[in-house]
Amino acid sequence: MVSKKVEGNEDQKRAAAREAGRTGEQPSERGTTSGASKQRTHLPGRSTITHEEKLETRDRGKHHSRTAREARSREQAAEPVTGRDFTGRGAPEYGEEHEKVFRALVGEEQKHPGEPVHLQDVSRATGLPQEETRGLLHDLVAVHKLASEVQAGDSPDLGPRYETKPRR
Repeated sequence: MVSKKVEGNEDQKRAAAREAGRTGEQPSERGTTSGASKQRTHLPGRSTITHEEKLETRDRGKHHSRTAREARSREQAAEPVTGRDFTGRGAPEYGEEHEKVFRALVGEEQKHPGEPVHLQDVSRATGLPQEETRGLLHDLVAVHKLASEVQAGDSPDLGPRYETKPRR
């Protein structure tokens, strides 16, 4: 039977196990034994833990786990936020600007019956900048459920297209 290879030499593992014993813990609870990294988690019902929690336990007991995790978090913090990020906006109330964009969407749909409307057309009809119009259209799609974004393959790609949802 072949034993599993664990990072660190035998002296380091024994010292970590002795330290765990002094504090009243089992070495496997601390992730210092060779069997600990096979045990991803001791929680019952693994389906209740999130994907991130499962990934965190993957490197438990490894020497590089903390530094790798810190490096990943630094990389994520350094990434620039694009204009298409709608997180953190909550659920904005339906206001005058939403109404203005919705009316422009309906008007553009009437000009081209049966075809979804491009973002640029709605932006032009409202007189608002495209990024602001994109945010308001996102609210109409995701929050207020009055419109839908159509994923159609234009050639060349002219960006997202929108249409109003049919009345019931």
